[in-house]
Amino acid sequence: MSKKFPYPKRYWGYLGIALVGGISLLVSIFRFANLTDDRELWEFTSKDWRLFAVFSGFGLVCIGVAFCFSVLAGKINIKRQKEIDLQRENGLFLSTNKGEYDYIWLDYSGTECALISKRDGRFVLCVKEYNDINDAWEMVADEILYNDIESLKKALFYEFDFYCSENSVTDKHGDDIYKEA
Repeated sequence: MSKKFPYPKRYWGYLGIALVGGISLLVSIFRFANLTDDRELWEFTSKDWRLFAVFSGFGLVCIGVAFCFSVLAGKINIKRQKEIDLQRENGLFLSTNKGEYDYIWLDYSGTECALISKRDGRFVLCVKEYNDINDAWEMVADEILYNDIESLKKALFYEFDFYCSENSVTDKHGDDIYKEA
């Protein structure tokens, strides 16, 4: 996957600039402490206060530069991740025949899918997982029959560790819990 969607060179440049900004901030803090002989604020001389103003300004610039370039790198990463997710979904829908399944549920991470069809009043479940190495969807569980949709949802949640909006909710602590529909 990383070979198909490499990070552009400017991403690494942005990360490098953000890293240099952060390191510069740390170095300036230690340099300032050294120049003031580790005196407390109430012991500062007028020279120390001038140094404090200079280093505070420099520190704000370092923080601003690191923050701005981190945000730029983050935007590139988000765009790249959307392209990867889109390719996964397109690969899933291209590998399934239209009309073959009644429901296609993707988990929160986008790396697993549940393919559900209804036959003779029963629900048939197939679970696929995305393999980054082969760049393809591979079958994890093939055609398991369930009498009702609730037992299918429970099986997805408990047996396959499959979390999607159709079978779980997020509790106040951020943990996924099974939701009775």
